[in-house]
Amino acid sequence: MKKVLVLLISMTFFAGFLLCGSAQAFNIRSGPISNDQDARTKCPDTCKWYGGWNGKWSVKTEGQMAWCDCNNPPQGNGQNDKNAGPIWNQIDANKKCPGVCKWYGGWNGNWLTTTPGQMSVCGCNEQD
Repeated sequence: MKKVLVLLISMTFFAGFLLCGSAQAFNIRSGPISNDQDARTKCPDTCKWYGGWNGKWSVKTEGQMAWCDCNNPPQGNGQNDKNAGPIWNQIDANKKCPGVCKWYGGWNGNWLTTTPGQMSVCGCNEQD
């Protein structure tokens, strides 16, 4: 009986450990990435408003588009919202949002503050 109990506890522990270790990544477009060294240069910046880069990346279209795997999803209400860090006003949005939406069909003119003083999102034309 004791061995069965120890076995069940061990199996439960390892199953929980495996499930906790499989966190979901969120792909954010980064433009072309040619190799791991290039990814180590581009992905930290791509993921700076998404909880950081998890070290993984993938090619969507060879020579044209790659994705960086970031730790957190965009914070906006819509699928086409992309994190931009804090945006203070329309003038600031006019400066930041075109770059945020560069790989998503451009900026649609909309933006929203999701966490005052910390995070805003820009509305992009193209959805993921």
